[in-house]
Amino acid sequence: MPTDELHQLVSQEFGEHSKGIIDAYRRDYPQATPFDLYATIAAASFRRPACEQAIRKAAFRRAPAYAYIYAWRTPGLDGRPGPFHAAELAFTFDNAELCDHYSGGSIGAIVLSKQISTAWVSFARTGNPNHNDLPYWPKYTSERRATMQFDSTCAVRNDPESQGLKLIAAA
Repeated sequence: MPTDELHQLVSQEFGEHSKGIIDAYRRDYPQATPFDLYATIAAASFRRPACEQAIRKAAFRRAPAYAYIYAWRTPGLDGRPGPFHAAELAFTFDNAELCDHYSGGSIGAIVLSKQISTAWVSFARTGNPNHNDLPYWPKYTSERRATMQFDSTCAVRNDPESQGLKLIAAA
């Protein structure tokens, strides 16, 4: 996708807000291709409600809330398919080896699969997804909005995509 097509498609959806939205996502994902940015912006319709729900859950403080972004790219098709809806399910159930059409059977995929599945099992058992093979994953709060980014290297990001999501909500 050329850059002008990115601008055209985002402009069709968000009008005068499109440049600011693209710029905000470009700051969050400086290495992204135009198609990657478009896909991320298009996925905001799923991400916004998830963020709003996490904020509401964190406000009650009865039980901690945790947020994540799945960002891993399959090595299949030269890495062109980015993360897509439900792509992490095989990893959630530690099935990267079985789902080698997606994971490519790579060592990195198997490691990430174990990291994700162990986080989910830990969360199910204790209400806390932290374990020794992940960076420390703080609970989600309205101030920090800590979000685990599951990727080749997992890391916590505070309030990712917030500027872009605010601009999209205003459009």
